[in-house]
Amino acid sequence: MKFVIKNIMKDKVFVIAGIVMIITMFIVPPSEIYLTYMNYKVLIIMFTIMIAVTGLYETHLFDYIATRLVIQFKTIKWISLVLVLSTFFLAMFLTNDAVLLTLIPFTLFIMKHTKQEKFALMTIILQTIAANLGSALTPMGDPQNIYLFAFYEIPFKTFLSITAPITLMGFILITSTALIKIPNELVTLNLQAPEVNWKRVGLYSLFLLNALFVVLRIVPEWYTIYVTLILGLVYGRHLFKRIDYGLLLTFVAFFIITGNLGQMKSVFDLFNRFLDTPHTVYFTALGTSQIISNVPAAVLLSTFTKPIYYPALLMGVNVGALGSIIGSLASLITFKYVIREFPESIKKYMIDYTFLSLVFIVIMSSVIYFIL
Repeated sequence: MKFVIKNIMKDKVFVIAGIVMIITMFIVPPSEIYLTYMNYKVLIIMFTIMIAVTGLYETHLFDYIATRLVIQFKTIKWISLVLVLSTFFLAMFLTNDAVLLTLIPFTLFIMKHTKQEKFALMTIILQTIAANLGSALTPMGDPQNIYLFAFYEIPFKTFLSITAPITLMGFILITSTALIKIPNELVTLNLQAPEVNWKRVGLYSLFLLNALFVVLRIVPEWYTIYVTLILGLVYGRHLFKRIDYGLLLTFVAFFIITGNLGQMKSVFDLFNRFLDTPHTVYFTALGTSQIISNVPAAVLLSTFTKPIYYPALLMGVNVGALGSIIGSLASLITFKYVIREFPESIKKYMIDYTFLSLVFIVIMSSVIYFIL
């Protein structure tokens, strides 16, 4: 318990959200209505996916997939592109932060192994963007998608039809950039794929399947949490120590903050008047994500966005993952590796990442403007 509490308190986003939550609780005192603020389905889905991904990470499955793909190529251009696209496609199913935690260290190892460190920054910039845009496609790709999918009860096929243009444009832009920016230099790879515990892969895939069932509304969320807890306690008790409880509690704080703001008539009327077209919803979501990150932006704005405009909100927070380094909390994972591995290149990373992100935002927003 001490270990869990210590890690939660290190989460600056949770600490800030907790402070804001307490302030709103003085304005709207705690009562039974607080229970209606909670979106239990979102919390259960996220908890189950965290268990699944944490378990799969331990099996070395992601490293195995990346290694098997990379060893097929002999030039740094194609190796980099494979790493970027692996990040892009894996993020659709395994959440963007989990994929970055796995593949960024692997990418750094490959760059050092092939003595191509000079291309490491551009590769991990593209991987970060790829993780955010690949995960945009599916409800389980990232927290804001899980939340909006459940909050607005969006049909699965409808969700994909809304997010597909973002992912398709992202694929084209990322692939084109990688092919242009990374040269076609020959390298020598001497890699061996790691051993994978396939029995454990099968077991932890059951957790992922369990989460998918509730996402697709095949089973109720209470069934899912029972199955997750039983399987976890029997076969993966140690995984409970590695769950990001800070993120779950941050969502609880967001729910209370936005719920309390919704009770304040002046605030509710202000947002309601402003968020009155799909374009204002999209650009508000895009801009708010740059300041407070796209997950809290999704929770905050959903309180005041009419159901008819949810496609604009969904697009806005997903494109809003780009831009500033805090547009998506997953992007901070890459930044931590840059600080540790390339302290002399922090400024260059920030400039290149921000510039490339802004170019992508302008291109994608120009297309989305006519879609909405």
